[in-house]
Amino acid sequence: MQTKHLTFAALLSCITTLSYAEYQIGDVGAVAFGLDASVLTTDNVTMDSSEDSDNILSVLPTVNFKSDAGAASIEAYVGVEMISYDDLSENDSDDFKSNLKVTFPDELNGENYSLVFDGGYNEFTRAIANADGAGRVVSTDVVDLALDGRYYISEDITLRTGVELLNQESNTTGYADVDTTTIPVAVFYDLDEALSVGLGYRNRSTEVGNQVTVAGAKSDSEDHIFFIGLENETSDIWSYALEIGFQQRDFDSATYSDQDGLFASLNVNWQVSEMTELAAELSNEYATALSNESAEIARAAVQLNHTFDERISAALGLSYEEIDYTAANGTRDDETFSSFLSVDYRLLDGRWILRGTVSYDDNSSDAASANYTALRGGISSIFVF
Repeated sequence: MQTKHLTFAALLSCITTLSYAEYQIGDVGAVAFGLDASVLTTDNVTMDSSEDSDNILSVLPTVNFKSDAGAASIEAYVGVEMISYDDLSENDSDDFKSNLKVTFPDELNGENYSLVFDGGYNEFTRAIANADGAGRVVSTDVVDLALDGRYYISEDITLRTGVELLNQESNTTGYADVDTTTIPVAVFYDLDEALSVGLGYRNRSTEVGNQVTVAGAKSDSEDHIFFIGLENETSDIWSYALEIGFQQRDFDSATYSDQDGLFASLNVNWQVSEMTELAAELSNEYATALSNESAEIARAAVQLNHTFDERISAALGLSYEEIDYTAANGTRDDETFSSFLSVDYRLLDGRWILRGTVSYDDNSSDAASANYTALRGGISSIFVF
């Protein structure tokens, strides 16, 4: 299942070090070439009770592009991630990766609007559970597109709207395609320079692919989310964004009972010191899995980032999720505790990062196959040249 998370330290980084090694292309922009490689060992490849262990090698060469020469700024990358398993070689894959972000205008200069397009086409090979909680390494093709627009009605009032398209195509038998279209609309009023309050509505339509052949079994749905928003940037030290309200999920099939409940999203950032920052998240929202399951996900997460010196930095993250699954053949409740530690060592003025990571997941479920623990550790090399 694809869910929203804190921006945790990524095991593979495509454009974070772009500024360190750029090659100018006239006035058009600059390119940089990256090579990310990692070796990961895990005692639970499929993230279920089978607990198969393996070593996984990943190599991701990328071409990165950045431009702010014109009215819009552009950031993009493209690459192919080559993944190889020691024992479970049937999961080997070559996954295409790409992303494009365009911001218009590059910098506000009297304009009363702004547009940000962000999206890409990506292939993933990752563990996903089926409706019974049994995991499998699943191959998917994902198109993720988002257009965020803001219109400044007055000095204090902003209209926010856009559209988000998420197309997930499964290439593995037993999993379905999932298409999601989300249209958010909100109006925010600036009470002062730091505090904004708003009202919003979000419509989300989800359609499951025709791989689900049993009549009435598809978990197609339409979500209606009404919320009050509050954003506060009290200083460079402290900020938060809160959305809280009501959500309703209406299913197309009479096999499923419509649902409603609390909608919540809270993100907090605290600059504890010059070297340390803390980020936290609380949320409760509906989602739809590739296993043709509707899910309500309650999540709490915290991440601590600390810089020891110009070369060494670390990130520590903890999260807890309660997920209530609803499928045509019944329900399943999971509780997941996850943690990770990531340490970076920078060389060559930041152009080369050596990263060590370790993570642990503990999932408890009322489905026996979904009860598991998973310990993973690895070393990554991220180089821009």
